[in-house]
Amino acid sequence: MPTPVTPDRSLLESWLNATAVESYVCEHCENLHLSELRAQEGVLDSRLIQESFGLLFTTELEIRPMALLALSADLGRLNMEYPTLKIFLDIVDDATPQLVAASIFPGNEGLTQGQFNHFVAIAMQATLLLAEECLRLDYLFSEDGATRQQPRSVLH
Repeated sequence: MPTPVTPDRSLLESWLNATAVESYVCEHCENLHLSELRAQEGVLDSRLIQESFGLLFTTELEIRPMALLALSADLGRLNMEYPTLKIFLDIVDDATPQLVAASIFPGNEGLTQGQFNHFVAIAMQATLLLAEECLRLDYLFSEDGATRQQPRSVLH
């Protein structure tokens, strides 16, 4: 059984490279940004951040302001549909609203490469599915500007 280690950024970067997940280090924040997720429609940024408690995987999606009310009403369902993500709204006065999807690995005691690979795979898959669903529901800005389908109403 592999011994858990507390990885530094260069080890995390090499683990990402070993699993063919493209990333780069941002010159402004020194975090690992994930190119595959950033290339998805509606995604503003996606990054892996080392914290004192372990790892934080976070992705921001750009919300259409007209969809804010519908998305806000749908937030509880989205959090239940994607249990490995914590999904919340980030609304700042002078910026476009964002939907933030985050996942944590509480690995301050260390982790193995296998655990890391599993964590990243689950977080990326859930985030991709969330982004696709939000695009389909017309919550996000799309590249072609077309409306996908009307958001469905959910009865409780």
